[in-house]
Amino acid sequence: MKLSEVARIVRGSVYGRKDFDIEGILPPDVAGKNDLTFLFDPSIKTGAGAIITNKRLKGKNVIIVKDPKAAMYRFLTKLSKDNNIKKSISPHALIEDDVLLPKYCIIEPFAIIKKNVRLGESIYIGANCYIDEGVVIGKNCKIYPNTIIYKNTKIGNFVSIDSHAVIGKEGFGFIKKKRVQRLRHIGGVVINDFVEIGSNVTIDRGTIGNTVIGQGTKIDNLVHIAHNVKIGENCIIMGQSGIAGSTKLGNNVILCGQVGISDHLEIGDNVIVYAKSGVFKSLTSNKAYSGIPAREHYAVLKALARLYKDL
Repeated sequence: MKLSEVARIVRGSVYGRKDFDIEGILPPDVAGKNDLTFLFDPSIKTGAGAIITNKRLKGKNVIIVKDPKAAMYRFLTKLSKDNNIKKSISPHALIEDDVLLPKYCIIEPFAIIKKNVRLGESIYIGANCYIDEGVVIGKNCKIYPNTIIYKNTKIGNFVSIDSHAVIGKEGFGFIKKKRVQRLRHIGGVVINDFVEIGSNVTIDRGTIGNTVIGQGTKIDNLVHIAHNVKIGENCIIMGQSGIAGSTKLGNNVILCGQVGISDHLEIGDNVIVYAKSGVFKSLTSNKAYSGIPAREHYAVLKALARLYKDL
């Protein structure tokens, strides 16, 4: 691909050789004279022969864009765009009666799809997946290998669930009589459109009612979401976080890595909880929190400044 072609895709202006041939796309620290890289900070040094950034660089072939990260999104989306999915169902997949199969789909070997499942157009189901009876999955979804989706689960359109995720298992609910006994969970899971779920994520079904993941939310690897949790739209849940039962998250919430949230709480819109924090009470919208127990982040910083001022 030539530099001028890339510029059209990212909607940028070329300064330098428009006919520069790009052999590879690499990070700034390893890119060579025939490679293209992205610089979010133009002051970073790189050996790349072509650069996408937001200012001219002396002696470099540059595509200037307003927002290099947005340009990266646009370019990588273009490069990774899938070809049209044809119908390809492995003879080694086990598909029970009354399954609605779309005109275009890919179902890989040893996938198990139980009765009354409904699958949308252009769906991909990887090898060794288990889709329980009555599950509904919308169009343009990708269910990667070794994923388990239990009954009473409804998944919207353009949803991605990565390998070894478990959706809809019974929650961690018990009652103590003479011994500890399991409380049966008869609810479900609802995953709305444009959600991405990472590898080894567990989302428990509701005790009664549903566990709900809002539209556009992105969930990192190794996250646990307990029964009856409600997560709003466009939230970001980072790795190794855990949300206990019946807690509600508003829209645009960010939980950084290893955040733990107790049960039956309400987390307001636009809240940020920084890494390794423990949340034991409800949090007000439009604020940042950190620490154990979580407090407003500015207060934590002030306390730390006083603690360390004489060191």
